[in-house]
Amino acid sequence: MDGNELFGILYYPVDYEPGKKYPLVCEIYERFFDNGFNSSMNIIANQGWFGLRPSVNLEIGYPGEAWVKGVTSIINKLIEKGMVDPHKLGVHGTSYGGYAVSLLITQTDRFAAAINISGKVNIISFLGDSPRIGHRNYGAAESGQDRIGATLWEQPLKYINHSAVMFADRIKTPHLLITGEGDWNVPAGNTRELYYAMRRLGKECVWVNYHNDGHGLGSAADEATYLDKWKRILDWYKTHFAKGGKEKGSSLHIPGPPQFF
Repeated sequence: MDGNELFGILYYPVDYEPGKKYPLVCEIYERFFDNGFNSSMNIIANQGWFGLRPSVNLEIGYPGEAWVKGVTSIINKLIEKGMVDPHKLGVHGTSYGGYAVSLLITQTDRFAAAINISGKVNIISFLGDSPRIGHRNYGAAESGQDRIGATLWEQPLKYINHSAVMFADRIKTPHLLITGEGDWNVPAGNTRELYYAMRRLGKECVWVNYHNDGHGLGSAADEATYLDKWKRILDWYKTHFAKGGKEKGSSLHIPGPPQFF
């Protein structure tokens, strides 16, 4: 979109047939360079879907723009090639990637389903969530991975603009939120803020919180949690791909209570 050439890693669905259009699931984070074995993308490919890990070009002070530019551009290319069904697009991410997913769907409604795994949704309340105050959360926002490039007091609007919960009213994509109560990195309570917001607005959102597990629900979880997490992820995509995106943005669905395990 900005004239920069970026790369993504595409995992083909099992039994791929040229000329056929398939659902696509993106896993987003920052930049991806390793095109070797990836467990999550192989799980996706074995459902008969494309798995995509797109790189994005993050700019200090404007990180939120990177995902909507990079992710949508590469999807457009695959649609142009006749490979992907534009009504069956999914997106998920873990940690910083989960944060990116929630922020991304405040800017576009083209996804049929989205999943945030252990990702914050409010960068302002996140500043004081860590016991390692000053070392972790403030540093991450001001000069680290979050790339705000300024303190909260220097650029308060940038912190608002990069907090998905502030724009929950714009979200039309069914959203699954997955957290671990034992998460030392991104407290489950931060992600919960978006669940409360979307429920208040009558939007489709489910929050699943695993009480005995930690960040990402991968190596920080037991086998039963890992399997349950992936069953929920795949069921979320299958349910909304079956709808073909036709029910995106319905304001008639009132979510039920959160689920705890």
